[in-house]
Amino acid sequence: MSTPDPSGIADAIEKALQVARDGQRAQDEAGAQTVEVEAAEGMIRVSSTLAGKVKVDIIDPRAVRLSREYLSEEITTGVNAALDAAREQAGMPGAVDLAALTEQVEAIQQQSVKQLGSFMNSLVESQQRIVQAASDAKGTGR
Repeated sequence: MSTPDPSGIADAIEKALQVARDGQRAQDEAGAQTVEVEAAEGMIRVSSTLAGKVKVDIIDPRAVRLSREYLSEEITTGVNAALDAAREQAGMPGAVDLAALTEQVEAIQQQSVKQLGSFMNSLVESQQRIVQAASDAKGTGR
């Protein structure tokens, strides 16, 4: 049996924790998804996760015969294409919307600050009533 929370602080904290859990889960899911592109006329395969991890595989041994400059340029082009494809895929529905997530956290923070302020005011008022009651009790000789 849980204790009622009239200040709402527990609810606000639970919402913040849920937003954080949702963000972490979405980030983990994004890290597991990959996209692949080919470069150097199919001799190189570049894969990238939606989290930005890149892997380059030379799948055709003829690629090592290419000039250093050309190979370097093709790898760079492939990496950039893979990262662009990953970003594009991440923008699809179901991907993490960091702006919306930030908005939610800010709203929860504002709500929590208001509720905490109200709670603190109640504590101060209660303390003042206790002090006044103690002072009145001394003055009446109780």
